[in-house]
This record gives sequence, C-alpha cells and structure tokens, in this order.
Amino acid sequence: MSHQDPRVGRMFRRDSIAAIGAVITVWLIYAFTFWMMRPAFAASGLTGIMIGLGACVLFLNTAAVLAMIRHYGEDRAAIYGTDIYYLDRLRQVRREQGGQP
Repeated sequence: MSHQDPRVGRMFRRDSIAAIGAVITVWLIYAFTFWMMRPAFAASGLTGIMIGLGACVLFLNTAAVLAMIRHYGEDRAAIYGTDIYYLDRLRQVRREQGGQP
C-alpha cells in the first residue's frame, strides 16, 4: 500500500475531525455541567476546587487527543494503510462471492 493513496489522507482527516469534535463536545458538556451545578458548588464552597479539577480533566483530555492526532499524522501510512489493505481484501472477497462491492 503506497503512502500516496489519497484514501489515507481522507481517513486521517475524517478521524482528526471526529477527534476534535469529541473534544469540543467534552468541553461543552463540562461547561454545561458546571453552569448547572454552579449554585451547589457555591453553597458548599467548592467552586474553586471544581474549576481546578475540571480544568485539569479538560487539559489532559485535550492534550491526549492532540497527541493522538499528531501520532496518527506521523505514522498515517502504516496505520491507515493496514485498514485500506483489509478493506480492499474484503471488497475483493465479496466481489468474488457475488456480493456487493
């Protein structure tokens, strides 16, 4: 499988967009949860702690996803090339068996 296969780039872009979308979703969920729980945090004096803990979780989650995207970008030919190889093989077997491509 050549690293020049345009499917590798498309798969990498699709996965990167999905990963970034997941991170944005996590940020939005944390923001919504904090907003809704804000009165309870304030009443119990935990606002600062909850902001700190939430910031840590968001930072670590975001950093992990960015590191994953960077790693996938560096080794995309090997990672996606294997997927494409097996997808092509599956398509070939289905075609030989008279199934849909």
